[in-house]
Amino acid sequence: MHGGALADDRRQAGLHMRLKRWGIGGICVVSGLAFCVVFLQEHRARAEAHKLFGNMTYLTTSPYIVETATLVDGYRLTKEDRLHHAMHYERRYAYGDFNRDGLKDAAVVIAQNESATEHCLELAFLINDGRQLVHRVSHYLGDRVIINSVKERAGKVIIDMFVHQEGDSMAGPTKRVRNAYDYLNPDPYLLPTAYAWIPPQ
Repeated sequence: MHGGALADDRRQAGLHMRLKRWGIGGICVVSGLAFCVVFLQEHRARAEAHKLFGNMTYLTTSPYIVETATLVDGYRLTKEDRLHHAMHYERRYAYGDFNRDGLKDAAVVIAQNESATEHCLELAFLINDGRQLVHRVSHYLGDRVIINSVKERAGKVIIDMFVHQEGDSMAGPTKRVRNAYDYLNPDPYLLPTAYAWIPPQ
């Protein structure tokens, strides 16, 4: 009798352990599936963004070389005699209604340079004109700054990044800042473009 009861206790304990392991395993499986879904959605969104922003026409800061540059798979090199202008899409972007007209706009980070040593980043505002996104104006971010994140908040673009401070090498900025960029209220660091900037009415 005692031996049978002991065997029953062991079977119940074993069943309990198996159920417990299955419960933990089930939680792990569900968590893993949720992570995979989020990862795939993020991957798809980034691929779609690269297809759009990596093949878009942007105003340049070198109109004497080329006024606009249409990227192909995220890059464009234009040569004019001994001069050249390079531009590429940095794969950082945010969506939002930046001119407050009810349409979805975008802001993306692009790089422009005219030499092998420059890597000047800027935030390009792409405004929805009702048919397509059009590059209207850019904000200068810095030469070889490191972008941590680009997010939309209350109609503005918030960029978390490392910029240079005294003593930093050009390749290693160490000062972390979070700056807000507003399409409707441009700051003094507004980049000149091929066309004059006219504040929205």
